[in-house]
Amino acid sequence: MTEEIIKQAILFCVTFVANLFASVSGGGAGFIQFPMLILLGLPFATALGTHKVAVVFLGIGAISKKKFDPTFKFDKTVSLIMLLAGCTSVVAGSVIIVSVPSDIAQIVLGFIVIASGIYTLLKKSFGTTNLENRSWIRTIIGTICIILVGLFSGSLSSGAGLFATLTLAGIFGLELKRAIMHTMIFVATIWNAVGAITVGALTEIHWQWIPAMIIAAFTGAYLGTSLLTNLPTKKVKFIFSIVSILSGVILIAEGYLK
Repeated sequence: MTEEIIKQAILFCVTFVANLFASVSGGGAGFIQFPMLILLGLPFATALGTHKVAVVFLGIGAISKKKFDPTFKFDKTVSLIMLLAGCTSVVAGSVIIVSVPSDIAQIVLGFIVIASGIYTLLKKSFGTTNLENRSWIRTIIGTICIILVGLFSGSLSSGAGLFATLTLAGIFGLELKRAIMHTMIFVATIWNAVGAITVGALTEIHWQWIPAMIIAAFTGAYLGTSLLTNLPTKKVKFIFSIVSILSGVILIAEGYLK
């Protein structure tokens, strides 16, 4: 009994911090939350399903704060793409057996995330303004990227949120804070809900830990979104870049250790 209380207390604190930073940077909760579930004794598949259920409340926490932010506006084209192409890709990524070994995929993904973090850190104009007139070429490239991110979201435990934010800001041209809010709503909430249902049908979920993780994820995301709305875009970009670089290092390390 005492051991279980200690585990849940640790999990609550880790989940809160992970979702706090994820809601400010546009992703990265899975890099901390998912490995912690494994360290606390859950098998890989059970940890993945449990993580996906809990992280839905990262998005719900952000959405609940969004209602009090009248400045946020949906990009209708981006929203439709993330709903139609994204959700389909999430299901496909969850059920299709990927031929590339997961450790190799994680290592490659890690280097891409690090490069993306360095790029956004050095490119001063990244995510500072909204692109008003988006070309059809950008829309096509962005849609392809969203499909790939959806596949990652369904098949890997981490990285989808950061890549989605990078795609929305770098290709679709959304201002960074606006891109992060789209990520919180569509990736964290809707995609993960779809992924949780799919994975839950294929594997076991450790429901005993879900209540503590839900409360921690919701409160962390709510507080993080409050910080996001008040922080200057330059500071948000710096946090996004640092979280991306650190997340890439963790991905590479996990890939080598498998």
